[in-house]
Amino acid sequence: MRLMHDIRALDANVRVLAQQIRAIKKNERILARNLILLSKKVAELKETAGKPSSVDEEKMQQLMDMIMHTREDIAKLREDVEYLKRQLQHTLTNEDIAELKYIVETVNPLEFVTYKQVGELVEKKLKELGII
Repeated sequence: MRLMHDIRALDANVRVLAQQIRAIKKNERILARNLILLSKKVAELKETAGKPSSVDEEKMQQLMDMIMHTREDIAKLREDVEYLKRQLQHTLTNEDIAELKYIVETVNPLEFVTYKQVGELVEKKLKELGII
């Protein structure tokens, strides 16, 4: 019974990790799109920087800071994805869980007896038969 509980808990953990990976991948795609848009804005600003209607340095620096922040966020997300991948490698697969379930159902550990119990049963039977 304890093994089945552990298997269910592991299965729940695997599902949570998979859900977290999907969320991180989604966030990574969003951040990548933001990075592309910000890069385009910076490129446009650099093109117009020499012209009379140029944007001041402060706005340019703000955009550069936003790009750096977005890149840092993407790097953190990649680290999180790698961590989750490593965690998933240490969890049981569906085949492992199915095999454990088969073993538990086939072997049924509740039907086993200890050596001590066997010894007591044999001794009791031998006494009943008058051999001891």
